[in-house]
Amino acid sequence: METLAKKTAIYGLIGFSLYLLLFFFLDRSISLWAYNNLSSSWLFDAGTFFSYLADGSFIRISLALCFILILIFDPTIKHHWTRILLYICLSAAIAFVIGEGMKIFLGRHRPVMLYEKNLYGLHFFSKEWAMNSTPSGHSLRAFAILTAMSLVFKRWSVFFISLAILICLSRIIVTAHYPSDVLFGAYIGIFSALWTFKNYHPLGHSMKSHRTSIQTKI
Repeated sequence: METLAKKTAIYGLIGFSLYLLLFFFLDRSISLWAYNNLSSSWLFDAGTFFSYLADGSFIRISLALCFILILIFDPTIKHHWTRILLYICLSAAIAFVIGEGMKIFLGRHRPVMLYEKNLYGLHFFSKEWAMNSTPSGHSLRAFAILTAMSLVFKRWSVFFISLAILICLSRIIVTAHYPSDVLFGAYIGIFSALWTFKNYHPLGHSMKSHRTSIQTKI
């Protein structure tokens, strides 16, 4: 627990420093370049596709269906697949709550507001949820779910993390978010999955049962 807490603090400090660097010096120029150069390219179409994979409506419906399946088929969480599914859902749900709370609190203008009205920066406690940019919801959802899956299915971890990175990059390419928004969202997603894994190990019960079985045989 202490090790993970230290990593959370250290990477949080590094991430915060990078966020400030991007916010004050690079976000606007990168976003304006993407807007002026990528809007009519194949990269924009590819970015739209990858963005759709972590669409909020799609993910929320999927999470709701997963929770319903668990309640119907295994409400006592006895089966291995149920524990894994619950872990992934909890990781995403925790990231959701943290991310949406920060998005309302910080109320950062989306890039479109820079292009159309020359607005940039934070306007705290904004109720204009659709126009709030930081952290990136797609990024935190992608990294929460795919980090969780990479911890459970380790052979596929490179694929899962690569996919999460592509989804994050897609948000910059389609000019829906600034790079710092994506960085912030990725941090929330990753550590939501790690802390959930630490406190709710989806394989813990089966491993305990396996040790008990061995001790009984001995």
